[in-house]
Amino acid sequence: MAKQTKALDNPGSKKTLEKLSNIFSDISSHEMLCELRSLSSTLTSRTATFGSVLYKYRDVSKLEDHVGNFTEEIVEEMINSNIIFSRIATIDMPNTPPGTNVEQLKSEHLLMTGMEKAKFLSACSVLLARILCKIPAFENLKKQIPVHIPHEYSQKMSTRSEVFPLPIMFFNESKHEDCMGIMDSYENQLTRLFENAFGNIDALRRYGVPVGGDQLTRVRLQEAKNIRSLAVTPERRYDDLHPIVCEMWHSKQDFLEKCYKKFFGEKHSSSQGTLAHFKTILHRTDVNGKVKGRFKPHFELLMLVGECMVQEQFLEFLNMESFDSQPTHPMTKDVDDPENQRDNLMKLIQEFMKHYGYGQVDCPTPKKDEADKICIITREGQNIQIELVPTNKQSDELYNYSVQLCQWYLHLNELHDTAKEGDLNRTILNCQYSLPFFFSHSKLSKYLVENIDYVLKCKYLLSPLQRMRVLEGSYVNINGGQGQNVESDLTQEHSVCNQKMLIKSLGANKSENAIKRVTGAAETISNICEKFDESLNIKPKSGSHSRPLNESDQKLVSRTLRRLRPFRFTPGRKCPGFSNIDSVPVIFEKLPDMHARINQIISRLTKGLHVNIDENDNDSEVE
Repeated sequence: MAKQTKALDNPGSKKTLEKLSNIFSDISSHEMLCELRSLSSTLTSRTATFGSVLYKYRDVSKLEDHVGNFTEEIVEEMINSNIIFSRIATIDMPNTPPGTNVEQLKSEHLLMTGMEKAKFLSACSVLLARILCKIPAFENLKKQIPVHIPHEYSQKMSTRSEVFPLPIMFFNESKHEDCMGIMDSYENQLTRLFENAFGNIDALRRYGVPVGGDQLTRVRLQEAKNIRSLAVTPERRYDDLHPIVCEMWHSKQDFLEKCYKKFFGEKHSSSQGTLAHFKTILHRTDVNGKVKGRFKPHFELLMLVGECMVQEQFLEFLNMESFDSQPTHPMTKDVDDPENQRDNLMKLIQEFMKHYGYGQVDCPTPKKDEADKICIITREGQNIQIELVPTNKQSDELYNYSVQLCQWYLHLNELHDTAKEGDLNRTILNCQYSLPFFFSHSKLSKYLVENIDYVLKCKYLLSPLQRMRVLEGSYVNINGGQGQNVESDLTQEHSVCNQKMLIKSLGANKSENAIKRVTGAAETISNICEKFDESLNIKPKSGSHSRPLNESDQKLVSRTLRRLRPFRFTPGRKCPGFSNIDSVPVIFEKLPDMHARINQIISRLTKGLHVNIDENDNDSEVE
């Protein structure tokens, strides 16, 4: 399975770089800008990207402050790919599509069925049980919780993956002609590989090769394939490159981005109990709400705060006064029974999930208006009139904020655990359950479309063989071992970082052949350097704000939450900056809109039409 993402460096032509280096060393910023504008007109196939960088730094004062960034960004993009070999899929599997009538597919087919929901909730209950067992009163139950959630492919997904980098390609993915160049390059390389291995390309014609990337990659390569749909030969139509899917790490990254856009609000750091407040008291200056530039610190902060909030939910649910006290909930007596300890623990977790609405994001219950009204009985003669009068019951903004944040945290934890275990069945369930979260951000969300596209292909459109290749290709296991899988596009991002460092080390006067040679050896060079550093006990460089979150940070968050009691419903309690947040991502009244939008996306995807998305929903790559 070919994985393709963007690297952020491109040498351009040698003459252009020589001119640029002369410009940078001899003239002022204003003259530099004028000269570069005139120089951009001489660049033929690279003018679009080059011009966009010039427009970004059109303000001379801004250019003077960011000359270092300018010299890096003026170097254009190039394409880097990996090829991943299957660990599970074999040619013995059926390769006939199911023949689904796509005109009958509706939103109900994309959301979970009862059996699928039961499997999903079972996995979520294990994740919640792990958090519960960190409370001292339940530590003795830790042995009842599996370290790894088992699935039918556990053994095969714990084996080491075979991942090989493909040669670098000097193309600009934002142009259709270059996208077709990328696809042509894939076809040529695959044809050569199959001819060398089998003597012909019959297997390539019969089984094809799935292609994966981020959201923009999938859309652009699919558009390039549509342009060639009337070509005469299979190679020119790119029939061998099918299907083209979006990868899981970019979906998880965008999920985290949407979470911070909804719950962070750095301007409201004084609002106690919010993410911005905890970021301030923990001194996490590397967290600024821009997830796609700093994924790890944002992920770690949410995982810490989310876990502490779930523990606080348990304390409130079990009627515990402190973290070290004993629970007084009646169901905890059954948990102490040694014969049915695990079953009773799961019953307790299920009751807890039902109480706080876990697992009900895709099917929220309607609000009962009668609960917000009181009865007034009046007598007029012998007639009795009963009127329902609104009580003007006030909501608890902090409660709503905290409950919904826990919903986002648990699903992010589920995405993370699924990737580590390489659980292919949970992958589809996660995509289905992600739909309401993305819709709650915007009905034009890009990754709402991508998750629908992924579910459509894996459940209804692909053959069993192709389905398995797509699912297992979403994860790789670099070193082998259970629970050691990662998303394949995350591995690609690491590969890009290694190549960027080598490209920069070549200096300004570098040729395309030099770049191809050095990037082809990037992984080997990286491994050699790591082993060398280990042998000399040289620690890797770390940023000034790379201090990991520790136990003292967790205790500070827990003490703050225990003081605030966010899960004790208090009518009228405010949470400045987050007054419009409900306790669920999508309220019951919005469900018809969500189903209508999903139906619209299904209709357009199955017909191969363009789906309207929010162009301002930035999808830039992680550096």
